[in-house]
Amino acid sequence: MLTLRCLRYQLLVLFVLAVSGCCPCFYLAGVGPLTPLTPAAHLAVAHRGSVHREAPDNSLAAFRESMTSGVSFLEVDVRRSDAGDLFLFHDGSLSLHNSNAPRELLGARVQGLSIKARNEISLGSRAALDHIPTLLEALNLVKGSSATLQLDFKGESDALVLQALELARSENQLHQVLLQIRSSARLKVVREHFPQARLLARCLNMQELQEALNYGVEFVELERWISSEAILLAHGANAKVLINVSGSCLDERTTWKYLRSRGVDTIMTDFADQALGNTPQ
Repeated sequence: MLTLRCLRYQLLVLFVLAVSGCCPCFYLAGVGPLTPLTPAAHLAVAHRGSVHREAPDNSLAAFRESMTSGVSFLEVDVRRSDAGDLFLFHDGSLSLHNSNAPRELLGARVQGLSIKARNEISLGSRAALDHIPTLLEALNLVKGSSATLQLDFKGESDALVLQALELARSENQLHQVLLQIRSSARLKVVREHFPQARLLARCLNMQELQEALNYGVEFVELERWISSEAILLAHGANAKVLINVSGSCLDERTTWKYLRSRGVDTIMTDFADQALGNTPQ
């Protein structure tokens, strides 16, 4: 177990690496000491809906596995096809890395695929379970549970965000979706059309954070930075603070513990069940 002094040194080194691009997803604006603070909540978000055992990212099997493990927040990547339907997939095209697509489809734009074509592409070894799902299928899966789908919109636009909200409203599941939004102008649009929508604002600095809090957001994600001032400001507005460490060299227990001790409520991670403390150390 690292001492706090060693941890600070390790974090300083990692921050330098992060700035150079070696540690994606988690950077800091500064390396000054953070005041010990108490988080308002103890939450963890499953990156791409998965606790990363066997089930592929953004698959119905992954969502089931995460929910069974006690994880209630599932971050999923939402795209809009050329035909106008909403589906879950992270990348913009098919590859051997993200699917078991036939050779003739490798490199194809995933937005151009029909629902039928997506259903026939396996994300893993169990095609019947692990096809590319629609947002509606994900909503049906979590219906009646305590789970929340945290929607990360690829190619974020007003039309895409509002379509997803309209679908959730038609299924009486607005309470089960949390929207990740980067633009304060888009936060305003959402509030005008869906006053009851649950919002997570992605903020790059204090100015963006202050603007986002004006819209009554439930969560704020501090992207590439963290400060005690920001955490106190968010908590003062009844917003929970999220830090994303998934896919980086910081996604491990020591980092989670350090962030919790500095007031971070919510950690997005590839190992959300462990970050919740649901598995043995």
